[in-house]
Amino acid sequence: MRLVAIVWRADISLLRRACEALQIDLVAWSREDLRERLDECLKSLERADFVLLHPSHEDAWSAVEVALEKIHVPAVAVGYDTSLWSLSNVKPEVVATANAYFVKGGYENVLNMLKFLVSEILGASGEKWAYEPPKEERWQGFYHPDAESVFGSIEDYLSWYATRSQGSKGQKQAASDVRVERKPRVGILFYRTYFLNEDLEVVDALIREFERQGFAVISAFCTGMGDKEAGAKTSGEVIEEFVGKVDALVNLQPVFLATVEGAVSVLKKLDVPVFHPVLLYYKTAKEWREDPHGLSAAEVGWSVAMPEFEGLIEPLVVGACDEAEKSKHVPVDERVRKIVRRVKKWVELRKKPKAERRVAFILHNKPCASVEATVGSASHLDALESVARILKRMREEGYAVENPPENGKALIDEIMRRKAISEFRWTTVEEIVKKGGALALISREEYEEWFNRLDEEVRKKVCEAWGEPPGNAMVFEGKLVVTGLKFGNAIVCVQPKRGCAGARCDGQVCKILHDPEVPPPHQYLATYKYLEENADVVVHVGTHGNLEFLPGKSVGLSERCFPDIAIGDLPHLYIYNSDNPPEGTIAKRRSYATLVDHMQAVLTESGLYGELKELEDAIAEYRKVKGENKARESELRKQIISLLRKTRLFDEIRNELRRKVGERCGKVCENDEDFGEEEFDAVLDAIHRALSRIYDTQIPDGMHIFGEKVEGERKVNFIYAILRRDFRKALRKGSAAEADEIAKGILRRFLSGEEWCGNCRNECCFERWRGDFEIEGEV
Repeated sequence: MRLVAIVWRADISLLRRACEALQIDLVAWSREDLRERLDECLKSLERADFVLLHPSHEDAWSAVEVALEKIHVPAVAVGYDTSLWSLSNVKPEVVATANAYFVKGGYENVLNMLKFLVSEILGASGEKWAYEPPKEERWQGFYHPDAESVFGSIEDYLSWYATRSQGSKGQKQAASDVRVERKPRVGILFYRTYFLNEDLEVVDALIREFERQGFAVISAFCTGMGDKEAGAKTSGEVIEEFVGKVDALVNLQPVFLATVEGAVSVLKKLDVPVFHPVLLYYKTAKEWREDPHGLSAAEVGWSVAMPEFEGLIEPLVVGACDEAEKSKHVPVDERVRKIVRRVKKWVELRKKPKAERRVAFILHNKPCASVEATVGSASHLDALESVARILKRMREEGYAVENPPENGKALIDEIMRRKAISEFRWTTVEEIVKKGGALALISREEYEEWFNRLDEEVRKKVCEAWGEPPGNAMVFEGKLVVTGLKFGNAIVCVQPKRGCAGARCDGQVCKILHDPEVPPPHQYLATYKYLEENADVVVHVGTHGNLEFLPGKSVGLSERCFPDIAIGDLPHLYIYNSDNPPEGTIAKRRSYATLVDHMQAVLTESGLYGELKELEDAIAEYRKVKGENKARESELRKQIISLLRKTRLFDEIRNELRRKVGERCGKVCENDEDFGEEEFDAVLDAIHRALSRIYDTQIPDGMHIFGEKVEGERKVNFIYAILRRDFRKALRKGSAAEADEIAKGILRRFLSGEEWCGNCRNECCFERWRGDFEIEGEV
């Protein structure tokens, strides 16, 4: 008897075990096989006695449906999506019962499902097997590998945990050693299918490692979306049971709530960091290590991108598919230890008194450019002033910050006075040390003790690019120089050079900033290792630095990836521009950054000034006198052509003119006014459009300062920059400039409260504005 199954990878292990027990010949294909080996999958259906399907909405399933129609083999579709049961070609009651077995899950139900299907589908040929009805299994529960059974409530679990005498590896421990209240506590949430399919190796490895590193662990499973009628709780409902009982949560479910609003509500109640390690669904550990991208596109979408919508952090790979069938997960031991260490650092940071917390701020600088002009450079953020204000606020809040700089200018002045930068082209290393810009001098022996623990391939790449430790960049008397300023328990560093080594720029010692192959120099690695040992958290200030662009996998990094090496186990906050999510995503995924978004700088219209304004005024006057004052008209034509040449605006409108009025206009208007009225009107129209584009260009009105609220006229400009297209559409008449002024007038009155009557939700006030400002539709 042969069963051909096209199902999800997670279904295969229990299905194979049950088939072996029943001596059924199983040919199992995963959904990935269906995509990649479609012809083989379809061919195998011809040799089946019956077929089991766990379909999805992928296009390849339509080919399965067509194949089944041709060969007439009994087929049953199972899964939570009832709309896909239509791929079945047996009695509906058989499909419904098979799905009852499948949804309840577990080995016994899979075994009896097969017995049931054989009896019902193949019974006419004499195959009749006794089977049990679907067995109820736990929809959710609290799990520990040392417990004899699953606990139905968190109270029962904690009671057992506090009194157990058997250690996690079979070694006797005193009950006091595992009492929950004496240790930091971490929660682990995983899928019910992992429990029912006996796919628990990764969960067990995490529990063991957390306990080894001093944590008490509360682990629970559930279905995810829940089923109220069946009594299955949602992930959110289960997580609420963790509230007040854990210091951190490790969520192995990609999405634990159906809506963003629901996730926000639960996360606020939980009020602890939520980590999301990744379990690979399509790759073995070997395949993952060899893939320069790390994760497939499907895994990035499901296991990384979706959790990011709920604010989950730290997407480290902790589990991969088993080598045999890829139907179960096995732990990636080094990554398991890594995520546990990182969670531990976050928990320790939160529990540490403010006066004892050590914070490192990293300012950016661009390579191969003027140092004075680029230290602290950031996209639309005054990083220097922001850091100065943060330091002062930290001192007010109880952090041990000593003598913080008065403002951003004082900070940059101190950095430059003490030469606290990794700059060796214009300033010697000896001068940096002499002037007090060195935070630390790391001996070759100290550095090598850490460096030699790195993967052999990593060490080889660094040494091939930059020589043996300590290299020849930022080295003083054989020691690597770490630069920066110290303000008590706060450190301010300028990010070390990404790709330079040597005292002069000759094209041989400078490596491109984002080169995907060239590793960072020894001093770069030494700086971040120093920060890991001398800070509790690192804060990169402003968009963007280069840590997240170091060589390594795109997503799902390994211990051979340089962002992973550099950040180590250090908690990472990144003050980032909210209008740049693509690069912010890179920082989150490749340097394990928790982004703290800041507002965009206030935008305002660039406007027209100088000769461009003269040109606009000349055109306006020309149109007024046209046909009424020939002398003035002629004079203005010459002035317009002259200003057109001076402003070089003709370069922008040349192609447009040639398309519309031919080659002659494109040549003549560059030299004199000798062309027809129609051609000159075309020139004026083209100039008007070009000036309008310039006028409409939005430019930053200064830089944003972290934590500063926008007030007054700048607030009006900021809001209008977002809404101006809608305002302009609503105006029935007037130029763009008139539209701007009317709209800003509305905003000023609205923000000041002058037109808010208090008796409505803006309707009657809006009606008054509609009449005053000639508005139609909705704004």
